[in-house]
Amino acid sequence: MPRRLSAALWACALTGAIMAFALPWLFLPEGLGWGAFGFKNCVGNDLSSDIYHLVFPLYYVPPFGYGALPFVGLGLLAWLACMRRRRPGLGRWIVWALLLPQMFLNAYQPPLFAMDVALEPSCLEWWGGWQVVWWTVGHDVLELVASTLALLAVRTSAPRLPRGPVVAALVVTLALTPAADGKQGGTVTVPDWEECHGAVRRGYSEEDWRFLCEARDSLMDEPGTRMPDDRLFAYGRHLCRLVEKGGRLPDARNGDESDVARALPENCPALARLNQRVAEERKREEEEYYADRRGECAALPRHKPRTKPVRQATTFMSVEFYALDTSEEGFDGGVSEQLGSADEVMVAAPGNLAFHTLTEMGLLCVTGESYRRRPPVETEGWDVVAEIGYRSPTGILEISDGPRALPDLAVGGPGHYRVRVHQRELPVDYDREEPQASEEWLIMVYPGREKGPRTYVKGR
Repeated sequence: MPRRLSAALWACALTGAIMAFALPWLFLPEGLGWGAFGFKNCVGNDLSSDIYHLVFPLYYVPPFGYGALPFVGLGLLAWLACMRRRRPGLGRWIVWALLLPQMFLNAYQPPLFAMDVALEPSCLEWWGGWQVVWWTVGHDVLELVASTLALLAVRTSAPRLPRGPVVAALVVTLALTPAADGKQGGTVTVPDWEECHGAVRRGYSEEDWRFLCEARDSLMDEPGTRMPDDRLFAYGRHLCRLVEKGGRLPDARNGDESDVARALPENCPALARLNQRVAEERKREEEEYYADRRGECAALPRHKPRTKPVRQATTFMSVEFYALDTSEEGFDGGVSEQLGSADEVMVAAPGNLAFHTLTEMGLLCVTGESYRRRPPVETEGWDVVAEIGYRSPTGILEISDGPRALPDLAVGGPGHYRVRVHQRELPVDYDREEPQASEEWLIMVYPGREKGPRTYVKGR
């Protein structure tokens, strides 16, 4: 090959590799999102993701993490050294050995992207839109051009590809790269709290303004990563159309899209209706779940008190980490932290009670009874029976796991009480996927000034 042409090709290859290495550092937009919304079956994108996960460890192996530049640079040095020693064949093999592995890392995305877009143009959105494609697929093409020019430079005969088109293509590629970044620009309106809770800003509809306020209201939405207003509204309209067609909202793939999806009901009636249906369905499922748990507890043999209680009620509760911590209104709780060994059944402080459970987590069937005087001690059939002194500052003791509570068991109002708890484990069918009650409790509350704990049955 003529030396002039070889030198020109090496110069173009090295320039392209340097630009491919430097451009992401100089012009890559902040917060660039890899992905978009869609329901399309984009095979090329799926294959690209699979291949990427396979080759991803290579990017941590020097010099693969630095793109084509190290390979083109080492190839040029090896070629010059071999030419100096008049061994062009060895230099050619070294250049090929250096560049082919790196070219593989750049070669799989462009054809897969082209296949997806040719078969289904809407797959462009799944690849992330033109801006993301430019910085992924386009960057691969730029590095492939640099590597290909280096391989052409070591050929024995002059390549048929004229220098003019090669140089022109490289110049156009490099010139358009910063321009691609410019597509990210645009006005970014970030209303403050007063604006969002006041009158609508001129130039916006009520729906668009509320949507904009909701989409910008995110602690994770840093100023450098916010998408411009036009992209924000475009995403909103696109998502709304997807909801109208598909009947559901696709998953978001990055933080900006999550903000859009969260704010979308403000100006998408289809999603608002969908959210309402989902909420109603969840409410029905929750009510069915609660009804099943209540029925499971109601099916247990009812406790027959030896003396008539003032109040008796049964509910189910959920516990975890071996503790049920409950408190009266205005008191912080957290007394469960004082529970020591598993032998300690209860701890009490004014306005706070904590019970040690038999199992680490699960559902309890809890019966609460309140008395005006001390009831007889019942131990038969229980794994644990113990009691402790308790002072009720408010006179309203509703033992609770948070969502569910027993009715007020402090029938004497504010003052001193004794709280007696009975516990036993229930048989659990581990083949059932549905949650089951794992413990049964009976809690008796009656007036009493004794403070210390007592244990009648110690089954731990």
